[in-house]
Amino acid sequence: MPTHPVVLPDELPCPVEAAARIIGRKWTLQIVHRLLNASNKRFCELQEELGGVNPGTLTSRLKMLEDEGLVMREQVSSIPPHVEYSLTDKGRELAPVIAEISDWSQRWVCNEEEKAAEKQLRTA
Repeated sequence: MPTHPVVLPDELPCPVEAAARIIGRKWTLQIVHRLLNASNKRFCELQEELGGVNPGTLTSRLKMLEDEGLVMREQVSSIPPHVEYSLTDKGRELAPVIAEISDWSQRWVCNEEEKAAEKQLRTA
């Protein structure tokens, strides 16, 4: 019988942790959500819809989403030429996840914020 401890390989990351590394960064779910509601979007359209996102951050998130296979970047040959972003099949599979997050937020976050605002108005 061996007297040394058995060394196991590092465990694989938890699926939730692995997903959070991709979609848990600021602006990422919002970008995917906006692309779910349109076939293609230009960078400036996304930036305008997201309001407040830094152009460098948006570029970084779009590149990361492209690298992860969630977003496709297409160079459109028109005058003037431009780039459009759309979701891949992998990205579109996040639709039910985003819908569930939205439902959860409506039940638990938005209602709590409304209650807090009403309470603040009553005590003011």
